[in-house]
Formats: sequence, C-alpha cells, structure tokens
Amino acid sequence: MKRVFLVTCFPVLFLACNSSSTPQPPAKYEEKKASLEEIEKGSPLKFLRVQGSHHRNLVNQAVVTGEITNKATLVSYKNITLRISWLDKDGAVIEKQKEVLDDVVKPNSTIDFKIKTNHVKGTESVSMDIVSAIADK
Repeated sequence: MKRVFLVTCFPVLFLACNSSSTPQPPAKYEEKKASLEEIEKGSPLKFLRVQGSHHRNLVNQAVVTGEITNKATLVSYKNITLRISWLDKDGAVIEKQKEVLDDVVKPNSTIDFKIKTNHVKGTESVSMDIVSAIADK
C-alpha cells in the first residue's frame, strides 16, 4: 500500500513544481516589443511634443524657453531640431529659424531648454515645432 501511495504521489509532486523560478515572457510579447521599438525609432515626430514661450532680456536678446516631452515608451531621442517662427501681432510670420538641441530625451520624460538669440523686431509671440530628431541607441 505504501508503494502505491509513493508511486502516485511522487510524480504529482514533480509535475506540480515548476523547475524554472522566473517565468519567461511569451515570444509574441518580445515580437510586439521589437515592433513597437521600430515604430518609435522610425517616426520620432509622433512621440515628441514641444511647448514654450519667449521674452527679451536686459541686453535685448530674445530668450526662448520651453520643454520637450517624449511620449515614446522604449526609445530616447537626440539632436532634436526645432523650428522657431517669430510672429507679429496679427499672427503673420516675420522670421523663421532652426535650432538643434543636443540633449537626450529619455522615454516618458521631459527636458527643459533655453535658447538665446537676436531679438526679431516686431515680435509679439513665437511658435515652435519639432522638425526632426534622431533615435538614440
């Protein structure tokens, strides 16, 4: 009787215990993660947002301050090119200029920036867009 009990319980114990202590993610999860990373690397403008403002300092320079937010979940971006449009009181574009920011914006984070440049006469406001960015390794 003891043998029958041991013979039936022993295999059950081995089947119930998992030899691996950490579960492995399914292959589909890894494929989706790789696919998402490719999408984020290929289209940085979908995941980056910019907002900010401007003012004049004491030496008559225009100071543009703002923040860039990265909504991507896996990819960091660097060498972000901003297009700054200087607008008059009617909203017409007076001048445009491009600035490259060397900072790296990590996934799901925000960085602050400050750009000093020559003041554009007649400026009432500025508009900023992100023109390009490079996915960081």
